[in-house]
Parts: sequence; structure tokens; C-alpha cells
Amino acid sequence: MTNRVEKFKKELKKGKVIILDGGMGTEIKARGGKTTLPLWSAEILLKNPNLVKQIHLDYIKAGAEIITTNTFRTTKRTFKKVGMEDKAREATIVACMLARQAREESGKDDVLITGSMAPLEDCYSPDLVPLDSELKKEHLEYAKNLKDGGVDFLLGETMISLREIKAICESAKKVGLSFAISFCCDKNGNLLSGEKLEDAVKLVEKYNPLFLSLNCMSLDLISKTLKKIVKITSLPVAVYAQGDGEPADDEGWKFKGNNRQDIYSKYAKQWLKDGARIIGGCCGTNLDYIRKLVAIL
Repeated sequence: MTNRVEKFKKELKKGKVIILDGGMGTEIKARGGKTTLPLWSAEILLKNPNLVKQIHLDYIKAGAEIITTNTFRTTKRTFKKVGMEDKAREATIVACMLARQAREESGKDDVLITGSMAPLEDCYSPDLVPLDSELKKEHLEYAKNLKDGGVDFLLGETMISLREIKAICESAKKVGLSFAISFCCDKNGNLLSGEKLEDAVKLVEKYNPLFLSLNCMSLDLISKTLKKIVKITSLPVAVYAQGDGEPADDEGWKFKGNNRQDIYSKYAKQWLKDGARIIGGCCGTNLDYIRKLVAIL
């Protein structure tokens, strides 16, 4: 466990609110980068990696205390779909390096770098979750690559099934890194697989995570689910909701042009009252969202 993680744990115990960064893939798209599926945000690592570093740096300057590696789609499974399976590890290592370089250039050495681990298949399709044997093998490789890249802890994002959640928890344990799990839930406050949030929380708690989280959901649904999860866990809870736009089938996201920073901030104030300890932004959020969060939190 790194000294940064130890400090982070102490700050959470003291009641400090921690600021997470905002969207990466959608910010790449907003700045003119290509986010064509299936590679999504990983495509830019092969074409213009400096853009990723600049986004990290900008988020740190905006006040983010945790930045997330651009590794949401840097698995062999995803790269195989475009005939570049052999580039997956390299892309992961590069993504981690860019985050470390941004931290160094910012002069803020206490900024945490978390290694993003996404569902191996589609974030919103639990029926596509691979076999257990594939989950164990591929997530362990994922976690090893992130550790080799020098992240401070792992973050399983947009988790929608118990089987994949378990695979990530076990992978984190095997590579010896601290970790957190972020759930994506339905209107009933359960995983998109239909499995109960209570069961997901109970499963993850066995592995002693840093915190639990909710992400890639609407503001209203995040608010509703936050009230539920804080009642069933004593662990710190993070939230990072969607901003402007919605998922799309071609480049992953479609902006609608709605300025939601002010309304996002209002929700964030309520999240704080409802027990959130770490707050940031997911798809469709940007630097302005993070600046607003810093100003109010």
C-alpha cells in the first residue's frame, strides 16, 4: 500500500470530502479526439497520447485529488476486436505513465492515481458478461498491467454483475493493490443484472475495499441509490454521475449541449448531506463540473 493510499484512508476517517476527476472519454471527444467503439477512450492512446496527459493535468489544476487512468478499454479482449491484441498491455502501461507524468508536472505529489478496470464487455449488458474462467484470467492480467503501470489503487467501474465484481476483487487481492468498486444500478437500486445491491455490497466488503461507489447513472438515480447504499454499508461511499449527453452506438457518447454544471452542483450538495465522501463526474462531465464541485465542497 502506497503512502498516498494511507494518507487517503486517514483523510476519509477524519471526514474530509475528496474530489475525484471528471469524464475522460467524453472529454477526449469534446476536444476533438476520436472515441470510435469498441476502443472508445483507448483509441487516443495510439494516436495522440499527449491529449490524455493534458486532460489529467487540467483535472488536477481544477482541483481533482484523484485522477483515473485512461484504461477503461485497454484489455486484450477489446483490442482483439480491432486486430491489435498485442497492443493492449502497452496501451495500459502508456495510460498509467501519462497519469504519472501529469501528476509530476502538476507539482502535486499527493494526487492519487486509480487504475480504471471496466466490464470486459458492454457496461449496460449483463447478458454479455463472460464465463467465470475468462473473468478471472482477464481481470488478473488487467490488474497486473495496472500495477506494473504504477497506479496507487484499482477502481472497478460501472460494475453490473456479481460474477465480474468478484473477479475484480480477487484480482486486486492477488496483485496486492488496494481497490474500490463502483456499481451501476437500475431504477430499483439494484445492479443492472437484477442482482440485489445488498448482495453486491456484502460480497465486496469481504475483500476490505477502500470505498464503494456509484457511477455512470443519471443525477436522480444516483441520488436515489446513494440513499440506499449508505444504509447498508459503513464504508465510505463515492458518487460520480453522468453530465451532458447520453450513450451512443458509434463514438460512445452523444452530447446534447446542455450546461448542467449548476444543477450538478446542487445535487452534489445533497449527496454530501446524504453521506457521500468522494464526489466527481462520469461521462459528459468536464473541468467546469470539477471546478464547481471544488467551489461548493
